[in-house]
Amino acid sequence: MPVKRYTWRQMVLVVWAIGWSDFVMKYRGSFLGYLWSFVPMIVRFLVIFHIFRPFVGEEVPYYPLYLFLGLIIWQHFCGVTSGCISALESKSAIIQKVNFPRILLMFAVGCQQAIICATEFLLFLCITFFLGPLPGAGYIYFPFLFVQMSLLALGIGMFLSAYSLKFRDVSHLWSVLLQVLFWLTPIMYFKEMEAPISRTAVGLLTGGGPQNLWGFFDAFIRLQPVSMLMQDARRVLLYYEDIGLPTLVHIGGATAVCLVIFLVGAAAYLRRSTLFLQEY
Repeated sequence: MPVKRYTWRQMVLVVWAIGWSDFVMKYRGSFLGYLWSFVPMIVRFLVIFHIFRPFVGEEVPYYPLYLFLGLIIWQHFCGVTSGCISALESKSAIIQKVNFPRILLMFAVGCQQAIICATEFLLFLCITFFLGPLPGAGYIYFPFLFVQMSLLALGIGMFLSAYSLKFRDVSHLWSVLLQVLFWLTPIMYFKEMEAPISRTAVGLLTGGGPQNLWGFFDAFIRLQPVSMLMQDARRVLLYYEDIGLPTLVHIGGATAVCLVIFLVGAAAYLRRSTLFLQEY
């Protein structure tokens, strides 16, 4: 059955309606309501801060904000990717009864997680007034950085979601990979902020690549996209006065990586979306 044609306005309204309703229904009826979205992250922040502060607290300026910002970005990445994987299962009734572009469900997940990320960022701003540098010109760059983050997370989420019905192990495998990736991302520990990142990549290639397993892990931590965007966020929000904005080469390279991942994920999702009804 051919998919009904939707205007851009209609698609935006559908994405907003699904995203907002999922956001509201998630906490409906609970005593703390939306505050439950903060509780896991705040508990994780307090535990990690207590454990790692003696080791890196003196080395990293504004370490509480360094850690909290890293957790916000990590939570957004996990929320979007995991939400995309579970969306096809949770919205099975809609998919089987309503004729609409299936990719709107992925954008609705991004919309819901954007609302959560925005409120967490407001909390970060409030803490910044007490513990860190006052907002500066680097904040102008953050909306563009958020777009990069969303493209990356949606691209990976759509790719995984495209195969989540055919291979039911995808969600379990991704939860395991997220646990590994959590430790291979500089959330709680310090990694030097280097830009352009291409300089590090070229240095590795010309030097023959990592020389051992530890060198491989170090290169992966520096070059993987989540680390790259997390370090850029800290650069522009916490250390702008000392380091400044990323270079144009770095910005162009990071945007290209995120855009390619998004397009690959979208292409895989659109190609397999015609098979979803058969795979339920």
